[in-house]
Amino acid sequence: MVDSKPNFDSFSRIWFLSLIIFIFQFIQTNAISADEFKLSSSQQKKLDETFKFIDKLEPKKLKIDKSTYQKFSKFEDYYKFHFSGKKLSKWIRNRIQKFSFGETGDFIAMYQEEEVFLGKIFFTLSPLERALVLIHEARHADGKQFAHVICPDSFEFLNPRDWKIFPAGKKGCDSLAEGSYGVTAAFLFEMGAYGFISQTEAGLRYNSELSRVLRK
Repeated sequence: MVDSKPNFDSFSRIWFLSLIIFIFQFIQTNAISADEFKLSSSQQKKLDETFKFIDKLEPKKLKIDKSTYQKFSKFEDYYKFHFSGKKLSKWIRNRIQKFSFGETGDFIAMYQEEEVFLGKIFFTLSPLERALVLIHEARHADGKQFAHVICPDSFEFLNPRDWKIFPAGKKGCDSLAEGSYGVTAAFLFEMGAYGFISQTEAGLRYNSELSRVLRK
């Protein structure tokens, strides 16, 4: 009678080969998936230009009286350093490890576990607006306490960066003064105080950001 024992060596080779093929396909699939969200060269250039814009914001002389500055400036309270473009750029990069391109729905950008997804609108904005978006998203990295809350249905303010996005009834407001809108408002105040933009522009933008902070 012939012994009908299975050929384990042959089985092991087939199993090992199948495992190698599976791992290769898995890596290839994930590589394709990762490339899908990778910034294009033009998008990366826009992002690099944004950081260069921020890096150049080194303050020299106040353009407003010192008493007004001391009364309204919150930058050092929120960021823990005096206004400096280079330090601000580092502050953002320390919180956002990766930038990707993707669908962001009713938002211009979205933060998720040290990664920020930038929507197509982001790349159409001015350097100042792009800087505001990066600062805003970086604040989310500081903890769940800085997550947005729902704006009231009666919320009458527009989204200054995209009028098609209506804040009312959506998670687009903050409950903390030092949240994402608070830190961008603090940044805008410094921009006006040191003359990087006009006081009129800084004031309007500052007020717009603070409109998203719900007062109890």
